[in-house]
Amino acid sequence: MAISAAQLIRMPSLFSAEQLRAHEQALFAAGETALGLMTQAGSVLWSELRARWPQAQRIGVLIGSGQNAGDGLILARLARAAGCTVVLFGWFDPQAVQGACSHAWAQWQADDAQGMQMPDANQLAELDVIVDAGFGIGFTLNRPIEGAPARWIAAVNGAHQQGVGVISADLPSGLAADTGAGDLVIHADVTLCFLALKLGLFTGLGPAVAGKIIWANLNQPAPVAAGVAQLLLNVPPLPAKPRDGHKGSFGCVLVIAGNQGMAGAARMAAEAALRMGAGKVIVATHPAHAAVLGVGCPELIVQGITDAAQLAALLPLADSLVLGPGLGQDDWAQALADCALRAPCPMIVDADGLVFLRERPSPSLPQSGVLIITPHPAEAARLLGCTPQTVERDRLHAARALAQRFGALTLLKGAGSVLALPDELLICGRGSPALATAGSGDVLAGVIGGLLAIGVAAGLDARDVLTRAVCWHALAGEQVAAESGAWGAAATDLLPAIRALANGASAPAPCYGLIGTAP
Repeated sequence: MAISAAQLIRMPSLFSAEQLRAHEQALFAAGETALGLMTQAGSVLWSELRARWPQAQRIGVLIGSGQNAGDGLILARLARAAGCTVVLFGWFDPQAVQGACSHAWAQWQADDAQGMQMPDANQLAELDVIVDAGFGIGFTLNRPIEGAPARWIAAVNGAHQQGVGVISADLPSGLAADTGAGDLVIHADVTLCFLALKLGLFTGLGPAVAGKIIWANLNQPAPVAAGVAQLLLNVPPLPAKPRDGHKGSFGCVLVIAGNQGMAGAARMAAEAALRMGAGKVIVATHPAHAAVLGVGCPELIVQGITDAAQLAALLPLADSLVLGPGLGQDDWAQALADCALRAPCPMIVDADGLVFLRERPSPSLPQSGVLIITPHPAEAARLLGCTPQTVERDRLHAARALAQRFGALTLLKGAGSVLALPDELLICGRGSPALATAGSGDVLAGVIGGLLAIGVAAGLDARDVLTRAVCWHALAGEQVAAESGAWGAAATDLLPAIRALANGASAPAPCYGLIGTAP
């Protein structure tokens, strides 16, 4: 029996703000104190600052109105005791402070330290490091950030652009803990995440603003509750190819793609399926370019298709089907999509194929029971009848909604891609801006199609297929960027790296989202 995606390789759990608050209450019930946790957090924060910026002497600490400010105050005392010049600023109100944070403020004042200061933006640029202890897990996007918080977040980002280091306590201020959404967010070099990993650090804006993520458990046990999602960082290679196998053992992929002027999309998807290990790949494409689509890759079987009847004759040959790359939305595409969506084999629907899936009055699974959809945010918005901004406000909710709407294994692409599987939710913690290029999604679709075709021979179910394909695609982007930079990367550059990873090549060290244990 196939294993679940979460069992495929050990994955860290990701938790919601509500779960973290419940976890804190459980720790308090077991004898821990809020001030004790705050002291540990501030101490670890100071240790990490010292480790990364050992020469720093001018430290700014942004403190807000919540308990997160206490972590910054603890650090401020330690920095001052070490001989550093410390500047406190932000929207902290000493008259309104409560709980453990009030004790941290009293300790700061007891040291005869200065109170709040209000440097201007130019003065922030003179600091060596800024500690962001503004908003914590209590921050929501219920209303825009305005007033003093908006001014200070903008000022910190301005200083960061001028070379000042920034380290965030738990979350970059302005980032929603559960969704990774935000309108005005601090950009950090390092985020020290306390107790357990938050969902928002790994999807949406999280990967772009958090910098290096370090998990500091503060010597506390993990939450008892299961996480909302699992963090996908790596997957095992494919098993050894059977010595007695033949091309029929490894399946046939039918790629239905490539309207006029879009031969490249069909070619990239088809070649990716071939390089993934499929025994045979047939491309059903527009007759206008059928004669040239296979040039340079003679292993592909290319068929120019004029109508649905010709496509129907090919469907019995397919062990998996890829529908959509460069398909277009005209009458020719409509006819092929209507025919393909009735196919009995496992299928992935991507790009233009999603348009026709959406238009079906009652979407249903193929006879195989396996449907995988891979929309980007704009495509997801069209499928859900909302805006891309709404999708990006809560990527996890959007992925779940799509999975439920279409009965499909769903991949919502983007930074921190979200995989909505029947009984689990994964967030891909790997990837690179090198993937942000035309054809990258076509390659991914082909990889999924190829893995679906060889699934039986390799012992993979559909969830394993999607998990491996997404991870290898993301890791390949990191590999390409590490070798020659993210700018100028082309989608076909991913193919050698994906093939190597599937065959057991070592995964590159994470470009971001590194999980470690703080001292």
